[in-house]
Amino acid sequence: MPAPLCAAFTDTFAAVALVVFAAALVSTGAAAGAPVPLLPNDAAERIAAKKPDLFKHLPASGDVPDGVVALTAKAADPVWHGEDSSVETAAPVRQGDLLALTAAVRGVSRYGTEPKILVKLQGSDWAGLIRGEIPATGEWRWVRLLGRANKDRDAGELRLHIYPAYGCQAFEVRALSLENWGGAPKDSLPPLPETQPAFGGEPPVPPDAPPPPPPVALAPLSAADRARPRRVMLKLDDVSLRSYRRYDRVVKFLAEKDIVAGFGVIVSSLEAAPADYVDWLKRNARENGGRVEFWNHGWDHAMDGKLKIDEFKGSGLAHQRENLAKSQDVFRERTGLSMCALGTAGNSWDANTSTVLSERPEIRVWLYGNPRDDGGKVVLRRSFNLESSVGRISFDKFAEGYSKHRLDDYAVLQGHPNMWNDQSWAAFKKVVEQLLADGWTFATPRDFADKP
Repeated sequence: MPAPLCAAFTDTFAAVALVVFAAALVSTGAAAGAPVPLLPNDAAERIAAKKPDLFKHLPASGDVPDGVVALTAKAADPVWHGEDSSVETAAPVRQGDLLALTAAVRGVSRYGTEPKILVKLQGSDWAGLIRGEIPATGEWRWVRLLGRANKDRDAGELRLHIYPAYGCQAFEVRALSLENWGGAPKDSLPPLPETQPAFGGEPPVPPDAPPPPPPVALAPLSAADRARPRRVMLKLDDVSLRSYRRYDRVVKFLAEKDIVAGFGVIVSSLEAAPADYVDWLKRNARENGGRVEFWNHGWDHAMDGKLKIDEFKGSGLAHQRENLAKSQDVFRERTGLSMCALGTAGNSWDANTSTVLSERPEIRVWLYGNPRDDGGKVVLRRSFNLESSVGRISFDKFAEGYSKHRLDDYAVLQGHPNMWNDQSWAAFKKVVEQLLADGWTFATPRDFADKP
């Protein structure tokens, strides 16, 4: 790794680093002191070429290394997540490999918010290895993000995505490096430079864009409208052994507001789970006096972006039947609880899903399912969104959609608490307060099954 790419992090930024630009690095025998590069040599050029209207390639010149800059007119909205671009890894990784991404970054914002860059590393099955936000001020800074490969993956099976996020109207990334350090401990890597990169030059110029629109004003409903019976379900996805502790603040908030929610469980995470995770599920279940009804979010949540095959779409009748049966059985055996609803990975399904659901009488609700071939289940559809993009909530964007549906009979709002940052968490609480003020009753799948 080039000398300027080594160096020590401040504690504050290290916290962000361990969860952000982290890595997919090659696993074929990388040894401590001899990292294996993972990105192709023309990674920055490939990233820019994917979205030439949004990203520009900055060729190396003199002491300034190769880079990429995003100029996104839509980023007039300071909480808008811009379109992404990405690059595939060029070599395999093995489970347990230490992955390290290093780069120099800077960014600008037109409206005074702190610009951030969102980076995520995910597999072709959509499993996220690393996700996080990097503050990108007008000054250059070095960043490094670390992570371990969660399983063996072939070359091209991991993809690094880069987005402008949270007020970032333009950003610049230089000296992008992705390396595999094999089995090396995290503290064995050379430190990052303590001084900021000396590339100089003017910061990237944000595009001309109109000021952000004013917040959507939701006028108070009349007493008659507030009294109108309406039910809302919080469909909160992706509970697993890896993520369940990130739902604790949601559980606490549900109790504070005396409301309930539905949490989707990826059931393979229970197969060999420790007692703490199982006890957490039991303790928070409505059947045991808790605030949560757990529903079936599939066995493995598999989503293959390359092959366009998901756990419940394109995978075949036998596979869907096996995974549905296995997830229902393992959840019941481990927790003593039953699940009466299915919500598939990515909300994707096909005709076989209707067939296998029709064979499972204990499943009574299909979340975001097929209303034309419902398998004999209550299908709850989507009308407006809680999240403005996956894992991100903006109250203004929620209010924009919600304003057209305030008197609907029901709503199912999908969210991913394991991905919410502090801004999204604050927006989530504001959304719940708004729904309560408008007179909605919070419900879970079983409530809809008992009274469609």
